[in-house]
Amino acid sequence: MMKQVLAALALLGCAMGAQATEGGYFGGVAGLMDADISGDSPFNAGFRAGYNWANGFGVEGEYTTSVVDGEFRLRNSWVDIEADYSISTFGAYATYRSQGDIYFKGRLGYLNESVDFGDDANGSESGLSAGLGLGLSLSEAVNFEAEYTVVEEDVDFWSGSLVFRF
Repeated sequence: MMKQVLAALALLGCAMGAQATEGGYFGGVAGLMDADISGDSPFNAGFRAGYNWANGFGVEGEYTTSVVDGEFRLRNSWVDIEADYSISTFGAYATYRSQGDIYFKGRLGYLNESVDFGDDANGSESGLSAGLGLGLSLSEAVNFEAEYTVVEEDVDFWSGSLVFRF
């Protein structure tokens, strides 16, 4: 009897989480841009906006820029160099969010990354970007999402976002 009650409660919980929220959203995002270079990584902040369909798939755009610059260091017996740098990103993604109050998020898309070392030492790259995350519904209209995004081969973005649905 206890197994049947537990099975019924599990089924009810799955059914309650199966109702998807369709519609638009916008929010703020902030986190560490983890660059694979010697020194401190920059801290980025920005915004995202998108649309989710009832089946969990959606589209999303995101822009971030460094609010705290990173610091590049190169020290050895021949050289001692320090320089501040910043990273800005703009990405367009296809997304998927699973159902439920605690959910999984995946995204795959195209991203442009600009790096500024100052003194006219700038660079820009574009290419494929992918991310994974977990989300938590705080209310009917507000979600918190924690994510890991591969920006490029040697730059990762560890972020948190507050998303408002409408």
